[in-house]
Amino acid sequence: MNTNQLERGNRLKPLKKSIISKNESSKSVNRSDGISATGILSEKQLLIRIHEIEELNTSLELLVEQRTNKLIEIVSTNGKFLSIIAHDLRSPFSSILGILELLKMSLNEFNKSQIEEYIDMVYNSANNTLILLDNLLVWAVSQNKEHNFKPVKINLYELLREEIENLKTLASQKQIAISHTIKPGLNVTADLQMVKTILRNLINNAIKYTNINGEITINASELKQFVEVTVKDNGIGISADNKKKLFKIDTFHSTPGTHDEKGTGLGLLLCKEFVELHGGNIRIESEAGKGSRFAFTLPHYL
Repeated sequence: MNTNQLERGNRLKPLKKSIISKNESSKSVNRSDGISATGILSEKQLLIRIHEIEELNTSLELLVEQRTNKLIEIVSTNGKFLSIIAHDLRSPFSSILGILELLKMSLNEFNKSQIEEYIDMVYNSANNTLILLDNLLVWAVSQNKEHNFKPVKINLYELLREEIENLKTLASQKQIAISHTIKPGLNVTADLQMVKTILRNLINNAIKYTNINGEITINASELKQFVEVTVKDNGIGISADNKKKLFKIDTFHSTPGTHDEKGTGLGLLLCKEFVELHGGNIRIESEAGKGSRFAFTLPHYL
Protein backbone atom coordinates (compact mmCIF):
# COMPACT_ATOMS: atom_id res chain seq x y z
CA MET A 1 0.00 0.00 0.00
CA ASN A 2 1.47 3.35 -1.05
CA THR A 3 1.52 6.52 0.98
CA ASN A 4 -1.49 8.10 -0.86
CA GLN A 5 -3.75 5.07 -0.20
CA LEU A 6 -2.82 5.06 3.50
CA GLU A 7 -3.69 8.73 3.87
CA ARG A 8 -7.04 8.28 2.07
CA GLY A 9 -7.96 5.39 4.44
CA ASN A 10 -7.15 7.46 7.49
CA ARG A 11 -9.44 10.28 6.20
CA LEU A 12 -12.41 7.87 5.66
CA LYS A 13 -12.32 6.32 9.17
CA PRO A 14 -14.12 9.23 10.96
CA LEU A 15 -16.83 9.31 8.21
CA LYS A 16 -17.50 5.54 8.61
CA LYS A 17 -17.80 5.93 12.39
CA SER A 18 -20.28 8.78 11.88
CA ILE A 19 -22.47 6.68 9.53
CA ILE A 20 -22.38 3.68 11.89
CA SER A 21 -23.32 5.93 14.82
CA LYS A 22 -26.34 7.34 12.93
CA ASN A 23 -27.55 3.87 11.94
CA GLU A 24 -27.34 2.65 15.55
CA SER A 25 -29.27 5.74 16.69
CA SER A 26 -32.00 5.09 14.11
CA LYS A 27 -32.33 1.46 15.21
CA SER A 28 -32.59 2.62 18.82
CA VAL A 29 -35.45 4.99 17.96
CA ASN A 30 -37.30 2.25 16.08
CA ARG A 31 -36.99 -0.14 18.99
CA SER A 32 -38.21 2.52 21.45
CA ASP A 33 -41.37 2.90 19.28
CA GLY A 34 -42.06 -0.79 19.72
CA ILE A 35 -41.11 -1.68 16.16
CA SER A 36 -38.29 -4.11 15.54
CA ALA A 37 -35.59 -3.67 12.93
CA THR A 38 -37.64 -5.90 10.62
CA GLY A 39 -40.71 -3.58 10.83
CA ILE A 40 -42.79 -6.01 12.98
CA LEU A 41 -44.76 -4.66 15.97
CA SER A 42 -43.35 -5.55 19.33
CA GLU A 43 -45.47 -7.35 21.91
CA LYS A 44 -45.93 -4.11 23.87
CA GLN A 45 -47.07 -2.17 20.80
CA LEU A 46 -49.41 -4.99 19.80
CA LEU A 47 -51.09 -4.95 23.23
CA ILE A 48 -51.57 -1.17 22.96
CA ARG A 49 -53.20 -1.55 19.54
CA ILE A 50 -55.49 -4.33 20.82
CA HIS A 51 -56.55 -2.12 23.75
CA GLU A 52 -57.32 0.76 21.38
CA ILE A 53 -59.43 -1.54 19.19
CA GLU A 54 -61.32 -2.84 22.22
CA GLU A 55 -62.11 0.74 23.34
CA LEU A 56 -63.30 1.62 19.84
CA ASN A 57 -65.45 -1.51 19.70
CA THR A 58 -67.03 -0.64 23.08
CA SER A 59 -67.83 2.88 21.82
CA LEU A 60 -69.40 1.48 18.66
CA GLU A 61 -71.50 -1.02 20.63
CA LEU A 62 -72.78 1.82 22.85
CA LEU A 63 -73.61 3.93 19.79
CA VAL A 64 -75.45 1.02 18.15
CA GLU A 65 -77.42 0.43 21.36
CA GLN A 66 -78.39 4.11 21.57
CA ARG A 67 -79.46 4.23 17.92
CA THR A 68 -81.41 0.98 18.30
CA ASN A 69 -83.27 2.30 21.34
CA LYS A 70 -84.04 5.52 19.47
CA LEU A 71 -85.42 3.56 16.51
CA ILE A 72 -87.54 1.41 18.84
CA GLU A 73 -88.90 4.60 20.43
CA ILE A 74 -89.68 6.13 17.02
CA VAL A 75 -91.41 2.99 15.76
CA SER A 76 -93.42 2.72 18.98
CA THR A 77 -94.41 6.40 18.88
CA ASN A 78 -95.31 6.30 15.20
CA GLY A 79 -97.38 3.16 15.77
CA LYS A 80 -99.31 4.89 18.54
CA PHE A 81 -99.62 7.99 16.38
CA LEU A 82 -101.03 6.10 13.39
CA SER A 83 -103.42 4.20 15.67
CA ILE A 84 -104.84 7.46 17.03
CA ILE A 85 -105.04 9.01 13.57
CA ALA A 86 -106.85 5.96 12.18
CA HIS A 87 -109.35 6.08 15.07
CA ASP A 88 -109.93 9.82 14.69
CA LEU A 89 -110.47 9.46 10.95
CA ARG A 90 -112.91 6.59 11.37
CA SER A 91 -115.08 8.32 13.97
CA PRO A 92 -116.13 11.38 11.93
CA PHE A 93 -116.77 9.30 8.81
CA SER A 94 -119.00 7.00 10.84
CA SER A 95 -120.84 10.05 12.16
CA ILE A 96 -121.25 11.54 8.67
CA LEU A 97 -122.52 8.28 7.20
CA GLY A 98 -124.92 7.76 10.12
CA ILE A 99 -126.48 11.23 9.77
CA LEU A 100 -126.74 10.97 5.98
CA GLU A 101 -128.39 7.56 6.30
CA LEU A 102 -130.86 8.99 8.82
CA LEU A 103 -131.74 11.87 6.50
CA LYS A 104 -132.07 9.54 3.54
CA MET A 105 -134.41 7.15 5.35
CA SER A 106 -136.57 9.73 7.15
CA LEU A 107 -136.19 13.00 5.24
CA ASN A 108 -139.96 13.61 5.02
CA GLU A 109 -140.31 13.30 8.79
CA PHE A 110 -138.01 16.26 9.56
CA ASN A 111 -138.82 19.96 9.35
CA LYS A 112 -136.45 22.53 7.84
CA SER A 113 -134.91 23.46 11.18
CA GLN A 114 -134.06 19.84 12.01
CA ILE A 115 -132.58 19.26 8.56
CA GLU A 116 -130.39 22.35 8.91
CA GLU A 117 -129.19 21.11 12.29
CA TYR A 118 -128.18 17.75 10.84
CA ILE A 119 -126.47 19.44 7.89
CA ASP A 120 -124.46 21.57 10.32
CA MET A 121 -123.39 18.43 12.18
CA VAL A 122 -122.24 16.81 8.93
CA TYR A 123 -120.42 19.97 7.88
CA ASN A 124 -118.54 20.30 11.19
CA SER A 125 -117.56 16.64 11.15
CA ALA A 126 -116.38 16.83 7.54
CA ASN A 127 -114.46 20.07 8.18
CA ASN A 128 -112.64 18.66 11.20
CA THR A 129 -111.75 15.57 9.20
CA LEU A 130 -110.40 17.71 6.36
CA ILE A 131 -108.22 19.69 8.79
CA LEU A 132 -106.91 16.43 10.23
CA LEU A 133 -106.09 15.11 6.75
CA ASP A 134 -104.39 18.39 5.84
CA ASN A 135 -102.27 18.20 8.99
CA LEU A 136 -101.41 14.57 8.32
CA LEU A 137 -100.33 15.38 4.76
CA VAL A 138 -98.25 18.37 5.88
CA TRP A 139 -96.66 16.30 8.64
CA ALA A 140 -95.71 13.53 6.18
CA VAL A 141 -94.18 16.04 3.75
CA SER A 142 -92.36 17.89 6.53
CA GLN A 143 -90.39 14.79 7.55
CA ASN A 144 -88.01 15.54 4.67
CA LYS A 145 -87.21 19.03 5.96
CA GLU A 146 -84.00 19.39 3.96
CA HIS A 147 -85.91 19.47 0.65
CA ASN A 148 -89.28 20.86 1.73
CA PHE A 149 -88.29 23.85 3.85
CA LYS A 150 -88.34 26.85 1.48
CA PRO A 151 -88.39 30.26 3.24
CA VAL A 152 -89.67 33.18 1.13
CA LYS A 153 -90.95 36.70 1.73
CA ILE A 154 -94.55 36.50 3.03
CA ASN A 155 -96.97 39.35 3.59
CA LEU A 156 -98.49 38.36 6.92
CA TYR A 157 -101.49 40.65 6.49
CA GLU A 158 -102.59 39.06 3.19
CA LEU A 159 -101.96 35.52 4.37
CA LEU A 160 -103.91 36.02 7.58
CA ARG A 161 -106.85 37.56 5.72
CA GLU A 162 -106.95 34.48 3.47
CA GLU A 163 -106.90 32.02 6.40
CA ILE A 164 -109.62 33.92 8.28
CA GLU A 165 -111.79 33.84 5.15
CA ASN A 166 -111.31 30.06 4.88
CA LEU A 167 -112.48 29.59 8.49
CA LYS A 168 -115.31 32.15 8.38
CA THR A 169 -118.06 29.55 7.90
CA LEU A 170 -116.82 27.47 10.83
CA ALA A 171 -116.68 30.55 13.09
CA SER A 172 -120.10 31.82 11.99
CA GLN A 173 -121.78 28.59 13.12
CA LYS A 174 -120.86 29.55 16.69
CA GLN A 175 -121.34 33.29 16.05
CA ILE A 176 -117.67 33.86 16.87
CA ALA A 177 -116.12 37.15 15.75
CA ILE A 178 -112.54 37.06 14.43
CA SER A 179 -110.55 40.30 14.19
CA HIS A 180 -106.91 41.31 13.78
CA THR A 181 -104.69 44.39 14.01
CA ILE A 182 -101.83 43.33 11.72
CA LYS A 183 -100.43 46.09 9.50
CA PRO A 184 -100.71 45.63 5.69
CA GLY A 185 -96.95 45.99 5.12
CA LEU A 186 -95.77 43.47 7.72
CA ASN A 187 -93.58 40.78 6.13
CA VAL A 188 -91.82 37.68 7.46
CA THR A 189 -89.28 35.27 5.97
CA ALA A 190 -90.85 31.82 6.21
CA ASP A 191 -92.06 28.70 4.43
CA LEU A 192 -95.52 29.52 3.03
CA GLN A 193 -97.20 26.15 3.61
CA MET A 194 -95.82 25.89 7.13
CA VAL A 195 -97.04 29.35 8.14
CA LYS A 196 -100.47 28.55 6.68
CA THR A 197 -100.56 25.39 8.80
CA ILE A 198 -99.56 27.30 11.94
CA LEU A 199 -102.22 30.02 11.49
CA ARG A 200 -104.96 27.57 10.42
CA ASN A 201 -104.42 25.30 13.42
CA LEU A 202 -104.21 28.07 16.01
CA ILE A 203 -107.29 29.88 14.71
CA ASN A 204 -109.23 26.60 14.36
CA ASN A 205 -108.22 25.69 17.92
CA ALA A 206 -109.48 29.04 19.16
CA ILE A 207 -112.83 28.48 17.40
CA LYS A 208 -113.08 24.97 18.82
CA TYR A 209 -112.62 26.05 22.44
CA THR A 210 -114.63 29.29 22.33
CA ASN A 211 -118.30 29.39 23.26
CA ILE A 212 -121.11 30.87 21.16
CA ASN A 213 -120.79 34.67 20.67
CA GLY A 214 -117.13 34.50 21.65
CA GLU A 215 -114.25 36.58 20.27
CA ILE A 216 -110.88 35.80 18.72
CA THR A 217 -108.25 38.50 18.20
CA ILE A 218 -104.99 38.18 16.29
CA ASN A 219 -102.15 40.66 16.80
CA ALA A 220 -98.50 41.02 15.81
CA SER A 221 -95.59 42.96 17.27
CA GLU A 222 -92.27 43.64 15.58
CA LEU A 223 -89.11 42.68 17.47
CA LYS A 224 -85.53 43.21 16.29
CA GLN A 225 -85.14 40.05 14.25
CA PHE A 226 -88.53 38.40 14.73
CA VAL A 227 -92.24 39.11 14.50
CA GLU A 228 -94.39 37.78 17.34
CA VAL A 229 -97.92 36.75 16.37
CA THR A 230 -100.58 36.12 19.02
CA VAL A 231 -103.93 34.33 18.71
CA LYS A 232 -106.15 35.11 21.70
CA ASP A 233 -109.64 33.85 22.56
CA ASN A 234 -112.08 34.25 25.44
CA GLY A 235 -112.99 30.57 25.50
CA ILE A 236 -112.89 27.84 28.11
CA GLY A 237 -109.12 28.00 28.62
CA ILE A 238 -106.71 25.24 29.60
CA SER A 239 -105.91 23.89 33.05
CA ALA A 240 -102.33 23.86 34.37
CA ASP A 241 -102.18 20.05 34.15
CA ASN A 242 -103.36 19.98 30.53
CA LYS A 243 -100.92 22.72 29.52
CA LYS A 244 -98.06 20.40 30.48
CA LYS A 245 -99.37 17.78 28.03
CA LEU A 246 -99.42 20.07 25.02
CA PHE A 247 -96.74 19.93 22.27
CA LYS A 248 -95.75 16.37 23.28
CA ILE A 249 -95.81 13.61 20.65
CA ASP A 250 -95.93 10.84 23.26
CA THR A 251 -99.24 12.03 24.75
CA PHE A 252 -101.28 13.34 21.77
CA HIS A 253 -103.37 15.34 24.21
CA SER A 254 -106.66 16.80 23.01
CA THR A 255 -109.92 17.65 24.74
CA PRO A 256 -113.36 18.01 23.10
CA GLY A 257 -114.37 21.51 21.99
CA THR A 258 -117.36 23.51 23.24
CA HIS A 259 -119.54 21.75 20.64
CA ASP A 260 -117.84 18.42 21.28
CA GLU A 261 -115.41 18.94 18.38
CA LYS A 262 -112.76 16.21 18.25
CA GLY A 263 -109.02 16.44 17.74
CA THR A 264 -105.71 14.60 18.14
CA GLY A 265 -103.28 17.30 19.23
CA LEU A 266 -101.37 16.84 15.96
CA GLY A 267 -102.06 20.44 14.95
CA LEU A 268 -100.22 21.92 17.92
CA LEU A 269 -97.33 19.49 17.44
CA LEU A 270 -96.98 20.72 13.86
CA CYS A 271 -97.13 24.34 15.01
CA LYS A 272 -94.29 23.78 17.47
CA GLU A 273 -92.17 21.85 14.98
CA PHE A 274 -92.63 24.42 12.19
CA VAL A 275 -92.04 27.46 14.41
CA GLU A 276 -88.82 25.97 15.81
CA LEU A 277 -87.68 25.06 12.30
CA HIS A 278 -87.75 28.81 11.56
CA GLY A 279 -85.64 29.51 14.65
CA GLY A 280 -88.62 30.85 16.59
CA ASN A 281 -90.54 29.70 19.64
CA ILE A 282 -94.16 29.13 20.64
CA ARG A 283 -95.75 29.51 24.06
CA ILE A 284 -99.17 29.51 25.67
CA GLU A 285 -100.79 31.60 28.40
CA SER A 286 -104.07 30.20 29.67
CA GLU A 287 -106.24 29.51 32.71
CA ALA A 288 -109.29 27.30 32.94
CA GLY A 289 -112.37 29.43 32.23
CA LYS A 290 -110.34 32.50 31.20
CA GLY A 291 -109.46 31.86 27.58
CA SER A 292 -106.10 31.19 25.93
CA ARG A 293 -103.35 33.16 24.25
CA PHE A 294 -100.93 31.42 21.87
CA ALA A 295 -97.85 33.39 20.81
CA PHE A 296 -95.23 32.38 18.25
CA THR A 297 -92.32 34.08 16.50
CA LEU A 298 -91.12 34.07 12.89
CA PRO A 299 -88.07 35.76 11.31
CA HIS A 300 -88.73 39.38 10.35
CA TYR A 301 -88.21 40.18 6.66
CA LEU A 302 -85.69 43.03 6.70
